[in-house]
Amino acid sequence: MHIDAWFSTPIYNGEIVPTKEQKKEIERYFYKYTQENGACIYEGDSLNITGDATGQHQISECEEFKWINEHLHGHIDNYLRSIGVDTSNYKFYIQKSWPVICDEGGGVAPHAHVNSHLSAVFYIRCDPDNGGDIIFASSPDHPLNVLPVHIPNTNVKYTPTENQLLIFPSSLQHKVTKFDGKDFRFSISYDIMITTHTNMGSDSEYDVSNPDMWVPLGD
Repeated sequence: MHIDAWFSTPIYNGEIVPTKEQKKEIERYFYKYTQENGACIYEGDSLNITGDATGQHQISECEEFKWINEHLHGHIDNYLRSIGVDTSNYKFYIQKSWPVICDEGGGVAPHAHVNSHLSAVFYIRCDPDNGGDIIFASSPDHPLNVLPVHIPNTNVKYTPTENQLLIFPSSLQHKVTKFDGKDFRFSISYDIMITTHTNMGSDSEYDVSNPDMWVPLGD
């Protein structure tokens, strides 16, 4: 007798290593951003400063962060190829990218990014010994979750380390546990869209055509 485990959820665990100068520029940006925006506290979170709250929705366009984009592209390509996708048919777009600054006591409530295809988080500065873990949970309608018994291992925890990059399906629910470090924790979040190439038709009803092929309605 054996059990076949099908339909697993792929979470990519990689690394982007900045130079000393790049690291210095990024941390300088984050400290300045923190000073300018203060602590944005809202229901479900505490002592976090995020682009969602401050209006910074495309940090990837800032000079200090543009170099990351090429690395991110390579990692997304590796992620998709590893699960059998022919990435030569597709183009990747950063739909949104924003800074996340977590102070002592900060955390993020369970949520998912339903407006994109893939999401990623790149950890700039963290303290693995003081919380701030990211926890992924299987969806409530997952076959194991509808059984009338307790099933272990329906969520998984990652303890972030500096330069770590995680890529995962945007629909995957996740949260961040309480951070107890004495200094700020810095990370960058990304939402990624996957479309066909420009002027390339779709071979599947599930493909998203390139935005250049879209027809606007109205003014």
